[in-house]
Amino acid sequence: MRVFWIVVCLSLFNLNAFAQNSTFELSGHVKSPKGSALDGAYVKIGEQYFWTSEEGNYSAKLPEGNYKVHVSIIGFTPVDTVVQLHKNRTLDFVLKQSINGLDEVMLEGHQHKKTSQQVLYVDNDYLQNQFSGSLASSLEKLPGFNAMQIGSGASKPIIRGLGLNRVAVAENGVKQEGQQWGADHGLEIDALQVEDLEIIKGVGSIAYGSDALGGVVRIKNNNIPNEGLSGSVYTFAKSVNNSLGGSAQIAYKKDDWFVKGKLTGLSFGDYKLPTDQISYLNFDIPIYDEQLKNTAGKELDWYTQIGLVKERFSSTISLSKVYQKSGFFPGSHGIPDISRVEPDGDTRNIEEPFQRATHFKIINNSTFVFENGELDIDLSFQRNHRQEWSLFHTHYAGQQPPEINPNLELDFDLDTYGAKATYHHTFSKKHETRLGLDTQWKSNKIKGFNFLLPEYQSANYAIFAIHEFEPSQENLWTLGLRFDYGTIDMKGYYDPNLYEFLIGNNQSEETATSYAQRSQDLDRNFTSFNIRLGWDHQFNDQFSSKINLGTAFRLPTAIELGANGIHHGSFRHEQGDPNLDPEQGFMADVSLNYRENSWNINLTPYAYFFNNYIFLRPSGTFSLLPHSGQLYKYTESEALLSGVELQVDKELGRWHFGVAGEYIYNQQLTSNRSRNYPLPFTPANNVFTEVGYQLFTDSKIFNATEVSISNRSVMQQDRIAQGEEITPGYSLWGVGYQTLLEFDGFKANINFRIDNLLNTKYFNHTSFYRRLQIPEMGRNIQLSIKIPFGQS
Repeated sequence: MRVFWIVVCLSLFNLNAFAQNSTFELSGHVKSPKGSALDGAYVKIGEQYFWTSEEGNYSAKLPEGNYKVHVSIIGFTPVDTVVQLHKNRTLDFVLKQSINGLDEVMLEGHQHKKTSQQVLYVDNDYLQNQFSGSLASSLEKLPGFNAMQIGSGASKPIIRGLGLNRVAVAENGVKQEGQQWGADHGLEIDALQVEDLEIIKGVGSIAYGSDALGGVVRIKNNNIPNEGLSGSVYTFAKSVNNSLGGSAQIAYKKDDWFVKGKLTGLSFGDYKLPTDQISYLNFDIPIYDEQLKNTAGKELDWYTQIGLVKERFSSTISLSKVYQKSGFFPGSHGIPDISRVEPDGDTRNIEEPFQRATHFKIINNSTFVFENGELDIDLSFQRNHRQEWSLFHTHYAGQQPPEINPNLELDFDLDTYGAKATYHHTFSKKHETRLGLDTQWKSNKIKGFNFLLPEYQSANYAIFAIHEFEPSQENLWTLGLRFDYGTIDMKGYYDPNLYEFLIGNNQSEETATSYAQRSQDLDRNFTSFNIRLGWDHQFNDQFSSKINLGTAFRLPTAIELGANGIHHGSFRHEQGDPNLDPEQGFMADVSLNYRENSWNINLTPYAYFFNNYIFLRPSGTFSLLPHSGQLYKYTESEALLSGVELQVDKELGRWHFGVAGEYIYNQQLTSNRSRNYPLPFTPANNVFTEVGYQLFTDSKIFNATEVSISNRSVMQQDRIAQGEEITPGYSLWGVGYQTLLEFDGFKANINFRIDNLLNTKYFNHTSFYRRLQIPEMGRNIQLSIKIPFGQS
């Protein structure tokens, strides 16, 4: 690793002079069909992005090479092209008007060219090139973003050390609702069909409410296609789990109407590990053929959308379904048994225990355009059905298997209805205001022979207002206010079999009754008021900053209030507290950015203080439930979470250098300082480095061709919460090759890469399997090909 950094530094110094002499200017004008300048149009050239001036002009100084150029602005059809830059060039764009009111913007930012929050922009090409089996794992190269791994086919996002119910995921303005509370529950999103994505780092509570305390992963699948027929076909293969998959999309637009269809399917086998043995609970468990048994899975997703676009009205209806089925390593459910992990002769079959998840969504986005304003209405219905199947087993005598589906261990069936209305009014060029109403209603039913979470119904009603004041081109002020009123009604659950078992084991009647009453009837209301102030300031052409101050909140979830049972996904007895209050916090972050001569440097320190951070804490006593170990209780404490993120990008001729790193420090704050442990599920400090080199810059067939080498270094995580184990540091190497093949009207994006090149054995601190001492996947060779067709 030391040699690698020395090479990087020497390359920076030796090539810098050459790069200055090989830099060319790409500039131009962006206008409407009527010839008027488009102020604030978004222009992305390669990995850099710009916004047009009031006169519609843009200008960029770039090294020689081939660049993908994307130009877009709300209300107009985006344009994409590839530019060969070997001299100063002028490139103008005329965007066709589409009145795309569906391309809703983040409510806490400026509509076009500015936002006072930290935002990372990701397009479909990036996601497909970086696809690693799930959406969250495909984004791990971005600063401040980590993935909580669940085997090889599922993961969930972590932003600035916050995950689970503290990061909101929204599609077309509608917040995704499922079983986010579990470390073994994946995110039911089709990563290959995401059209555009934004990661809002920092509190997003004003626009998206509870669960957006750590940030928002904002998915936009509402781009209006070009006139006529268009589409693409994408296929990939991975060696680490013999994964095969493909995705196809097709779109057709004629006059005011358009329709889109998408389909994704993938299948993967048991994944390979760089080890032949693991040790868990004093058991030495062999890993035969270095493959983790029963971690195979499959996924089948579809998406369809129909839309109408008029001059002052636009509307779409989107229907989607994501189906996932994947196995659990047999040792993760119940007491480890060596006989259960012996090979069965089929690495692609899925045996019990396994999980099955289905997420169905229907979303209607409508926009009404007025003279000085715009009304957006988002209506939605979601059904998240998640099951865990395991061969029926009882931890105490007297429990009989259910007559129907006797091996169904846990079944959660969550229905969510949502309605959101946002009115955007422009008073002048300097003043814009958004007023919104946000409502949501949930109903969760349960089944299965095991008990963890009671049935419940909940609702949330909110009003919010966001005002933006732009006194000059150098300054943007944002003030956001939000008030929430939430309710939750949980049903009690009594287990007579458990009562008889405990009485038979000489427990007192009082103790047996308290354990048998697994959950109490609960009816609670919550309120929360929050505020955020943001300032975006441009010092000069090179330096800019963003500052955000405000409060954040999160309502306690049903699992935190009412859980009481053995959670095999976490390997412990978890117990909720019906008296928990909403999490309330204060946040501050500062983003400093420098951009000149293809340098792009961003430094972002941040800090959160929580009055009552909710987390699972070991109680210090053992549960009376058989095979459950120590009792973990949801509790609340003052807490501090802070850190700093760094991103550096530099173009040097044909070379590209990129560094993205983060440092996280957090702490419980209690009256007893000896109990001030770090917070659980905290990613280790890490840095990702990549060096790329462009090839075939003069070729007419091979465009945007690059070879790259990367390194991800993760420090030892020894700042651990109670019940966690120290995770050693590690260093992973990877290589890649990508190109755009183009000849005779045919196009194909080809991406080849090798991850974990040296087959390093390592542990991810936030992984679902970390508690079982199971390392992460070994060397992976992946090839993907995307072929677009039709209008582009």
